[in-house]
Amino acid sequence: MTNPLTGDFGKMNATAIISRTELARNTRQTVDRVRRGETILVKSFGEEQIALLDIHDYRLLRAVASYKARPQSPVDHREEAPVGLDATSVEEAWNQQGPQAAWDLVIHAYLDGDISLGRAGHLLGLNRFDLQVRFHRLGLPMRTGPGDEAEARADLEALEG
Repeated sequence: MTNPLTGDFGKMNATAIISRTELARNTRQTVDRVRRGETILVKSFGEEQIALLDIHDYRLLRAVASYKARPQSPVDHREEAPVGLDATSVEEAWNQQGPQAAWDLVIHAYLDGDISLGRAGHLLGLNRFDLQVRFHRLGLPMRTGPGDEAEARADLEALEG
């Protein structure tokens, strides 16, 4: 599907537009469609009123937006070994500040190059491929691995150490 805003192919998931009446009549089916990754816009009186999207997509969008809003982002760690992120820090963020704080912590660490996409997915309870599909479907920026051999070696040493 072509993104009408950018002309990019494959970067937006299909978006359906339904009426409030259709939503009321088919709530369960609509929720199932949204949970499978489809964004649904609800129209009322000829205007789009609300957008329904999967909670993981919502949290991912907010985490990337908060990352981009930080004055110091992106952080470039190419000369340093990745810092990493432990599950305890993520769990503490979740318990003390809520799920969005945990998503922010993980996605910020991923975008800063401190953790891999696989590690980010694991910390969020998703697999790497599901998280990758979400980034792609929402048209969000991704880090695609080490930039050079030294960065790859630093990644490997961080995993082993």
